[in-house]
Amino acid sequence: MKASVCFVFAVVCWFAAQAEESPKILTLSKVMNELNKINKGMNKSRTLNSPTINDLEDCCVKSALDCFRAKVFHLSVTDAKLIRSRKIISHELCKSVILNSVSNCKPEEIQKAQCKSCDSYKKVDSQTFVQNFQTLLQKVS
Repeated sequence: MKASVCFVFAVVCWFAAQAEESPKILTLSKVMNELNKINKGMNKSRTLNSPTINDLEDCCVKSALDCFRAKVFHLSVTDAKLIRSRKIISHELCKSVILNSVSNCKPEEIQKAQCKSCDSYKKVDSQTFVQNFQTLLQKVS
């Protein structure tokens, strides 16, 4: 647990250092920070469908990000600040700076890739879901 928190902190620091270079990096840093808060305070017993990097083709990154954005509301939190963190994550991931940067694929390439629906991904525990989400965020940064 401590190693993952240190890793996330290092990633957030790296994002913050790069923030001057790109609004995208600043937005992703904010998402990572909120996700880290949720990770510390959530009930870890819930299972959620979760894409993994191994499941993704390049043209399916946006689809996977949409899945994470939708499923983040299913993370079990009760604290008002953490409920707000879920809303912040969803809002930030809808920004055009993120949406426009995650897919350079043409519509026909996306269709050819046959991206999975969110519910077709394997169910994992909440902790693994958050780790997979963080990995995808690092990939798109």
